[in-house]
Amino acid sequence: MKVALVALLAILGPRVVPAQPAGCFARGNDEYEAGRFDRALALYDSAAAAGSGAAVYYNRGNAYFRLGEVGRAIADYSRAWVMRPHDRYARHNLAFARQFRPDRTGAADNQILRGITDFFRLPDVWTARLGAGLCFLLAASLLGLFFVHGRRFLLWAAVGLAALFCYGLVSTVSWAAVVDPDRAVVIVPELTLRAGPGAEYKDIAVVHDGLEVTVRERRPEWLLVQVPGGEGGWVEVASIEAVFPRPTRIPD
Repeated sequence: MKVALVALLAILGPRVVPAQPAGCFARGNDEYEAGRFDRALALYDSAAAAGSGAAVYYNRGNAYFRLGEVGRAIADYSRAWVMRPHDRYARHNLAFARQFRPDRTGAADNQILRGITDFFRLPDVWTARLGAGLCFLLAASLLGLFFVHGRRFLLWAAVGLAALFCYGLVSTVSWAAVVDPDRAVVIVPELTLRAGPGAEYKDIAVVHDGLEVTVRERRPEWLLVQVPGGEGGWVEVASIEAVFPRPTRIPD
């Protein structure tokens, strides 16, 4: 494990992306390189609040990981990967950070299903949505022109665009669970699931930092969450972090 960690830390350096704002992001990178991860984190927070893109989330995830906050690192790597699904570094670090969770989900990785899912997740979710909508409108327009003019090439063009629409639709559905606003991550070292929305209720189970859960019901200070495997319970609002809170962030 130590060898694997050393290999990962070679990747976990901050990534400089010219398109990012030069202020907080660049200073955060400088602090990260100097080993002042808490200061880097504060600067990355400011850059993220200003609406910066995937690189900020990726670098902030690195800072969280270096500080031992696995849950927050997983959340940020997830955001960076969704915004740039072709980014192998974000995907690699997300998978690696998940190995540090004390709680194991026990889900087997089906390589065939993984390959199919990867194919439909080549575009990011926002591109898939926009592309599907445009292809539908163009296919419908060309089909209408075909019926008016009878030109065969219009029909074949409409069929091609319809196929692209189907791809975009399936891609959007494939991403739906990933960007679900109810998807969240445990961000405290240890969390007790309770039978009701209050500390006086019976303990059901204990989970740990980094476990990914789904929010099923909301109260002012408490959330009902479901953990992998179907078990669930009530937890304090501050103990988990939504990966894509409402409204879903639109990348620049």
